[in-house]
Amino acid sequence: MDFRIVIDKSLKIPIYQQITDVVINGIESGSLLVEDMLPSINQVAKENGVARETVIKSFSALQERGILLPVHGKGFFIMTKNVELRNRVFLLFDTFSAYKQIFYKGLRDSLGADSFVDLYFHHFNPKIFRKLLSDAAGNYTHYVILPFDYPGIADYLKALPAERLCLTDRYPGYLKKGYSAVYQNFDDDVFQALTTAGELIKKYNSLTLVFCDTLTEVPTELKDGFVRYCRLNGVNYQVSCGISTNETISKGDSFLIIDDDDLVRLVEIANERRLIIGKDIGIISYNDTPLKKVVAKGISVISTDFKLMGETIAGMILNNTRECLQNPCRFIDRGSF
Repeated sequence: MDFRIVIDKSLKIPIYQQITDVVINGIESGSLLVEDMLPSINQVAKENGVARETVIKSFSALQERGILLPVHGKGFFIMTKNVELRNRVFLLFDTFSAYKQIFYKGLRDSLGADSFVDLYFHHFNPKIFRKLLSDAAGNYTHYVILPFDYPGIADYLKALPAERLCLTDRYPGYLKKGYSAVYQNFDDDVFQALTTAGELIKKYNSLTLVFCDTLTEVPTELKDGFVRYCRLNGVNYQVSCGISTNETISKGDSFLIIDDDDLVRLVEIANERRLIIGKDIGIISYNDTPLKKVVAKGISVISTDFKLMGETIAGMILNNTRECLQNPCRFIDRGSF
């Protein structure tokens, strides 16, 4: 390997930055090609009279941007010619859904063309969650993680640099404070949204939370906020698991629906029985999507702003800031309740 990394200590540019610049310039000039191996950390440190830690810092930064690939027992290899990539983001969701697609697009578009987002799913499996984090550690500039109710996750997250980690959607109680996050407060969100819809709720005889969801684990805090509101306001309520095709539905019933499949079944049942949605029965869906603006002439929703959630995290990445923010949630009345 003829390529050498030479730095100039007389310059005011930090040494680790000089090393980074030499590698990038080598790629841009064609002196370094994809799959070429760099001089070893020890060689660069010895030839330039600098600390190994300084070289490691530079090589690690290039690795995080996806420019270098470390191969155990061999060294660091050039992985790409795309040196314009400034941010390489590891995004870990539980499952994919229409509203998470809105979040993903908000994050990706706000980061811009010089950033890349790798999307993975843990499916609420602790083993998958742990392995994905272990494999990702050191290979990204930032990590955006959606956790779930499993206390072991607190230890798994230690594999990632805390200053580059941001939690999203949930902030479980078992996690210590201090993480950057843009999260939902499900208990308070539901309580406040139902309070906003309070006059509409009085139109109906009862309010049912349809709480089961086959794709994702519904936060129990959401149920807590629902029950708290109903008890404090004397609302006749119940919690149900799913909507079946032979569901007994009568005039005066109203529903807060979590799963979109249950929403579809409920609309179908209402149409079959000629129950007018928004008059005979009330429907609120949880989590907004574009289709809910037009289904059955519009479905009222309780939803956080997923686009804003993605945009806020992108801003924290681009501005190198650390914050813990509750994402806004609201009730949107489209006449179905």
